[in-house]
Amino acid sequence: MGYRNRMSREKRRELGKQRTAELSDLLQAGYQSMGHPAVWAAVMRAGAVHVERGPVNAIAIGLQAPHATQVLSYAEWQNNGRQVRRGEEGVRIWGPMTGGGRREPAEERPESSADAEAQGEERARGWLSNAVFDISQTDGPPVTSPATGNPAPFVRNRLIAVLTQGGDHRAFLINGVPAEAIDPEDASRALLLKAARRSIEAAGLCDPEQVEAEAAAAAHVAARILRIPAGPLLPPPAAGWITDDLNNPPVKQSAVRAITLGRTLAEQIGDPCPCCNGARHDQDRAEV
Repeated sequence: MGYRNRMSREKRRELGKQRTAELSDLLQAGYQSMGHPAVWAAVMRAGAVHVERGPVNAIAIGLQAPHATQVLSYAEWQNNGRQVRRGEEGVRIWGPMTGGGRREPAEERPESSADAEAQGEERARGWLSNAVFDISQTDGPPVTSPATGNPAPFVRNRLIAVLTQGGDHRAFLINGVPAEAIDPEDASRALLLKAARRSIEAAGLCDPEQVEAEAAAAAHVAARILRIPAGPLLPPPAAGWITDDLNNPPVKQSAVRAITLGRTLAEQIGDPCPCCNGARHDQDRAEV
């Protein structure tokens, strides 16, 4: 019988409260450090690498384990034939509670509710700190390598199609130059930034001085997901704003928006189409 099973219900409850408080404190300290370029970049990288996690949990991973590539719970690694090494310290993330107790982090709810616990004390009820481990902390058979990503010309062409569908009939131009005349990776980065900026401005969810930093962050996340070289980053002005809500400061809201938008942009690009290399065709028109 394991150690946890030997603990009384009261002891388990107290341990859960302690770890939840520790994770909350860890995140609050992390939010204060996100004005540093290296920390902001680590958070955006985590938002792109750990797409199966909600934005707040991705932020938590980026703050604690910036070089992690694949994180799973102890039991999930065992189910995948790998074993967490003795003495390894877990990365703490939020995991939901049901009426019967804790659920594994992989079963977390969609982003709209999965990160709710970190929005404030009242909404935090029903959420606990869970431990996950990076693959580098485990031993076992090799895992399948991820796909190599989309070719830059496909990403460029799909972005032109997406922007055109959104009403930008000059989307094929980058600073007056046809996108096809520019290096495909450079064109893809420029178009991702343009698409991110348009989405942020249309949504009106951040102050004007935040737009460029959040657009660059969202484009950076999307580029990493699509596996094309990402553009530069600059921490948003919100990193220096101070409010009374330590669980939900402006810099956290900015990071969540950027990660969410970056993932959305990458989803809009989709997978390469063998018949058109990403150029707009009848299927694109049918999706409008």
